[in-house]
Amino acid sequence: MRWFKHSVLLLAALLALAVVLSTVASGPVAAANDPNGWSDQSLHVVGGPIISDGVAIVINVTTRHELEVTGVDPSDGSVIWSHPFSASQITPGVAFSPVAIGNTVLGLSPADGSRNPAVTVEGLDAATGDAIWTVPQPLVLSDAPVACASGQDFCIPAFISTSSTALVALAPSSGSVVGEVQGPLRNMGVAPSGTPNGSDLWQSDASTPTFVQTSTTGQLAWTHTVASLFGGSQFNPSNGWDFIVDGEYDIGSVGTALIGKTQPLDDFKTIGVSTSSGSVAWSVPGYFLCGGALQFLTTDLVCQYTGAAHLKGQKETMTGVQLTLAGLDPTSGGTTWTERVLDAQAMSLGTNIAFSDGSHMVVQLLSAKRVVLDVQNGSVSSPSHNESFWCEQIPTYKVDAASAASFDGERVSGPVFTPCSASGKPVEKLPTTSPSTVGVTAGGMFMWPTPGGLQGARLSVAA
Repeated sequence: MRWFKHSVLLLAALLALAVVLSTVASGPVAAANDPNGWSDQSLHVVGGPIISDGVAIVINVTTRHELEVTGVDPSDGSVIWSHPFSASQITPGVAFSPVAIGNTVLGLSPADGSRNPAVTVEGLDAATGDAIWTVPQPLVLSDAPVACASGQDFCIPAFISTSSTALVALAPSSGSVVGEVQGPLRNMGVAPSGTPNGSDLWQSDASTPTFVQTSTTGQLAWTHTVASLFGGSQFNPSNGWDFIVDGEYDIGSVGTALIGKTQPLDDFKTIGVSTSSGSVAWSVPGYFLCGGALQFLTTDLVCQYTGAAHLKGQKETMTGVQLTLAGLDPTSGGTTWTERVLDAQAMSLGTNIAFSDGSHMVVQLLSAKRVVLDVQNGSVSSPSHNESFWCEQIPTYKVDAASAASFDGERVSGPVFTPCSASGKPVEKLPTTSPSTVGVTAGGMFMWPTPGGLQGARLSVAA
């Protein structure tokens, strides 16, 4: 789940610059006659894939701009089943993936048309798409569902009045209610594509920005205002956020308030908060993973800026902004290495930044030389001749949804990935890696979302 508005300005830039993808109405290409892989161009994937019971599950948008949850055969990319799906009232800047526990996929079917936020919550059989159970009353969701209680239950954040919410836990086998916590509004965790969101940190429905933490048993663990955690009222998740769970800590950042049309970048901070008590164990300057733009990495990293971003019309500029990347020890909050790099804006949007896996990405040093940075230890090396990398894009897509679930009819998609050169230019040759932050594996196939659909490659080819 990604609230990509790590600043209001950067979301404006994203919406202004992103290419809105269109679905190509055709089935899997080279599915039957190419043993090495397939490309299903009929699917405009905006969330996932994940794997449930050996089936690839995605959220896709149709040519009618309606959402579906779809089961795909990993062997050839063919669609096994599809169900209507709804964004309900999930924040438009939050990209979300399918959620499954065991062989049960959570379905959110529009209860009364795609523009009505009410949804019918269902448990769907991953193999067939058949409904296993249905929650009898429609719900209006405030955020995307997650697997909670250490992955044992579905947790549904839903409105119980126009201004209050509750987190309802459902048993995956029956859909029966097994618990409820008053107040959680939206989850603060940001998980890479295809990876379950393991965070139990939520923003509450309180008028003052407040975090609540639920325990692994589904109880309320602690409540603290955001200002008390970060040390000032200028910190507000409405200006963006990015958190992960690492060991016993929630680690992450929230955005700061705009000053006119200027976004100060110097005063960001990243904190480590105890999941059990809510106490702040440490604090360091910088925005965690550049506000989610570098979420394809699996190693903790802080982006330390000098300067400010400015909004000009519908475009944002970070001209003159300096960026230092810093390795982060998640236990102590200590800095393990630093590297000054160029192109702060590209790093902050995450678009076409070349990387090979969760710990190696291409950066430009101050000399303008491109090197492969090992974010585990800060060492650099030269990319190999004609080496292929992965590049991430964060597009938007048109959707027929409730007004609260879109920006003028558009939502932010989950990331899509393409092969690229060290400079971020498209290439045909697949990388030799198959990172978990790019795609998923089932039946000997590596599958990932692309700007043109869902693609699968034999692991012997992709890895």
